[in-house]
Amino acid sequence: MEQQTNSHCNQYNIEKVETFVQKPPPQQQKLTMSLVKYGEITPNELIYFNEVESINKKTDIKWPPKTKINKKERKKRRNARVHRLVLPRSPLVVFSELFNDVPIHLIEHKLHNVKRYTATFEFDGQTYSENDISKIGAKQKACEKCLRIMLVKKLSGQYEKKEESPIDVEENGSISKPKGLPQDDFPWGHFASLAMYKLINQWKL
Repeated sequence: MEQQTNSHCNQYNIEKVETFVQKPPPQQQKLTMSLVKYGEITPNELIYFNEVESINKKTDIKWPPKTKINKKERKKRRNARVHRLVLPRSPLVVFSELFNDVPIHLIEHKLHNVKRYTATFEFDGQTYSENDISKIGAKQKACEKCLRIMLVKKLSGQYEKKEESPIDVEENGSISKPKGLPQDDFPWGHFASLAMYKLINQWKL
């Protein structure tokens, strides 16, 4: 009987089958699977985590070395930023950028057979009105008058605050510095652009 069985096995060429014991999963995989089990991460997040981990293992990212900027280059960049801030702007442009919801009314009239225009608008409880032979010129003058009064009020207010504000003196006699960064909501950048515009026109550049 045994010979018959061996001949039967040889007929079908049955080879010896070896069994292997499966290795346990890595610690990282156990950790992530446990997180999925207890609902701390979703299966989609697990897939993303495994993809990122495999990418990090296969790729070696080389970041460019940090280079120090010399003083000359830093000065050029600072000048470029300042140039963008103080681009010349006319009074009408500055006023429109700051208060685009304030309407400017134009009235046409004649004086000695010469057509003239009057630009009028109300701002901060005051009425501003100026005349010129052109519509744009009348608007420019009225806006410039308004901006000038704004600057006068701001500068006079700063002077009054300096006169009234007490100076904090410490026990050792030294003057204490104000805490925190200074804050100011006045549009100094727009007025710098207006000043550049006035300077270019005054110098006739």
